[in-house]
Amino acid sequence: MANTIRDRIEQGFERWGRVVIARPVAVLLASLMIAISCIAGLTRVYVDVTFEAFLGQNDMVRVNYEALRERFGRDERISVAIGRGDGVGPEGVFDLAFLERLREFHDAVEERVPHLVEITSLVNARDTRGELDTLLVEDFLDPWPTGVEELALLRTRALANPLFRNNVLSTDGRFTTLVLELELYSPLGGEEDTLSGFEDTSNSMAADSTPPLLTGSETADVVASLREVISEFERPGFVIHAAGSPVMLQTIAGSMAHDMPRFVGLAIVSIAGLLFLLFRRIVAVLIPLVVVALSVASTVGLMGWSGVPIHVTTQILPSFLLAVGVGDAVHLLSIFFERIRIGDSRSDALCFALGHSGLAIVLTSVTTAAGLLSFSSSAIEPIAMLGRFAPAGVMIALFLSLSMLPALLVLAPIGSPRGRLVASEENAIDRLLASFGRFATRRPALVISISAILALAAGFAAAQMELSHDPLSWMDEESRIVRDTRFLDQHLGGSISFEVLLESEVPGGIRQPATLERLDALGRSFEEEERDGVSAGQTVSLADVVKEINRALNEDRAEAYVIPGDPLLVAQELLLFENTGTDDLEDLTDSQFEVARMTVRMPWRDAVHYTEFFDLATADAEAALGNVGRPVVTGILSLLVRTISAVVTSIAQSYVLAFAIITPIMILLLGNLRLGLLAMIPNMMPILLTLGLMGIAGFPLDLFSLMIGGIALGLAVDDTIHFMHNYRRYRSHGLGLEDAVEATLLSAGRAMLITTIVLSVGFLGFVMSSMVNLNNLGILVAFATLSAFFADVLLAPALLAIFDRGEPA
Repeated sequence: MANTIRDRIEQGFERWGRVVIARPVAVLLASLMIAISCIAGLTRVYVDVTFEAFLGQNDMVRVNYEALRERFGRDERISVAIGRGDGVGPEGVFDLAFLERLREFHDAVEERVPHLVEITSLVNARDTRGELDTLLVEDFLDPWPTGVEELALLRTRALANPLFRNNVLSTDGRFTTLVLELELYSPLGGEEDTLSGFEDTSNSMAADSTPPLLTGSETADVVASLREVISEFERPGFVIHAAGSPVMLQTIAGSMAHDMPRFVGLAIVSIAGLLFLLFRRIVAVLIPLVVVALSVASTVGLMGWSGVPIHVTTQILPSFLLAVGVGDAVHLLSIFFERIRIGDSRSDALCFALGHSGLAIVLTSVTTAAGLLSFSSSAIEPIAMLGRFAPAGVMIALFLSLSMLPALLVLAPIGSPRGRLVASEENAIDRLLASFGRFATRRPALVISISAILALAAGFAAAQMELSHDPLSWMDEESRIVRDTRFLDQHLGGSISFEVLLESEVPGGIRQPATLERLDALGRSFEEEERDGVSAGQTVSLADVVKEINRALNEDRAEAYVIPGDPLLVAQELLLFENTGTDDLEDLTDSQFEVARMTVRMPWRDAVHYTEFFDLATADAEAALGNVGRPVVTGILSLLVRTISAVVTSIAQSYVLAFAIITPIMILLLGNLRLGLLAMIPNMMPILLTLGLMGIAGFPLDLFSLMIGGIALGLAVDDTIHFMHNYRRYRSHGLGLEDAVEATLLSAGRAMLITTIVLSVGFLGFVMSSMVNLNNLGILVAFATLSAFFADVLLAPALLAIFDRGEPA
């Protein structure tokens, strides 16, 4: 029954070949129109590398973060640390020549760097002091110092100011900073913008009533302008380090813009070279490249139509689809040119190729798409998008391979192929493939035993892997952003932050002394007590400002750096502060004193190592503030921690879902329960071996390695289906097991080898990336692809030799 159904399907593909032969132009134009309608969406494609983009729109951590941002503005800051270099005396940065250059640098940044809300440095840092009953809020270096004694006095005052510590001045006075606050919203409205060659409309998808956020290209302009100013001012004695999430994200975006054309270019060159080696005709190179290029463009265009951005993870999609899509063409062209060589007409060769390989191509595309579809349930938004658009791309490639490619074969001058790989006589590759089959079928116990040992060893090694989510580690350790971030962590208390947002249950509740005391105690706890081995470099809240005002109004006495116990006195002091003309309270509370914000600066480290810290910090915030309001821990760091927890969930879901989807499809498509289950065993081997390699090599289990299981399974299934489909075909024609295996490897085996090489070379191109995580991904997927090939030519025949010894069907 299964054979009858399969025969009918194959006959249906042959009839489709006759339709294409009769109407090649109509088929070509129809497929081209469909592709063009998708490709038109390319004008809407944009890039989003923000940390919040890792999470879905409805994820509560992201919802809380966006609520903070809308209330208080952009929490991400660029911190620029400046020092005099090594061998500096005790005066540190309090040197007249250095401060003059600092002022010039401050003014240049303020004048030339766009989209700044505020810039803070020693030059204009808030200096709050009292004269009699008057509160004065002035710039710290106004009036400008003129002598050594003034500088010494300023140094003493600065080091004694808790709000300067690790904010505008290091604790030892050797380094100072410029802190740049960027605009939250774009001044361009909904206009389109471009980031490094990509259309950037990342916020144009929002509702019309919501202003668009500062775009990626506008943030890139900020970083580029800042780098330009830094390059002009940096010199011995004025050493500059710039860090912060905007700088890091634009470094990642720049790497993407630099790497993606290289990946695609290398994939095209490798595909073209292998196709020419295989078929020795330019037309046999150009036709598949046109088909896969249109498949890629159509898929990315669909992303544009859907408003889905290109992210760090989805940047692999174009080169992945190029490598995967060409597999369909290779299998079809191999049979087509082989039939041409033995004397078939073009029409007969095309019909035979479609009848012979059409069903297998459909099956491999369906199972590859199913493996990738396992990503669609991921809590990591970019991976979920990969799980939706990569399967769509695979099916688009299938559609064009069965429509446009045959039409072009009918219309194009094809000549006669001379490639050795399609010659009718056996060659060295044929003999090697046949020897694999004979060895496996004659010594199946040995092959299975070795495979089992390798699987156990790989499982043990895989258990040594550690979770990771560390975007900084994606860059080379010697890159400037890594060095600058490490510098700020070491000398200025940290380069990243999280926020504690407190909503009072009563109007004006935030300025009540009891609430301020609790905020102050929590802040000191973050600074003084370690949680999971780390403490905060600095905390800032309304409580610190109230203490600053109270000390200024009490002759700057150290013992007055406290929160007054009288609510009316607190209210009066805050009113005096506001009446000085400063708007600094806007960064810490709302006008009704119903919401407060505490910023907690932390050193950068892998988000995995902040998981326990965040649990403890959240519990402590709830314990300290729960009686006076509703505390919420949020900010950039919270996004990173939430992402790593989503990675754990996604790994389990994607692997289970991939097998749950592919196994029944494999059984159904092969029409045999036993054969379908057997076919899954070789597909598990490359995943196990790759995970084992990760454990041995110390590769982290992160966002990128998460994708390897689904990708490896989807690719491994391709070769397995081609092998099993042809094996069953030869068995049904009366061949014995060993002869059927050998015949399979001499026909489908050659195409399997070529597609394996294409995929491996395509992914190995990622080692050219400037990002370490993509280097690792390229190596691991190439290894998985090669492992899948050897599992199909050795382990699959060995399993068949034991479990399929019956008479031919």
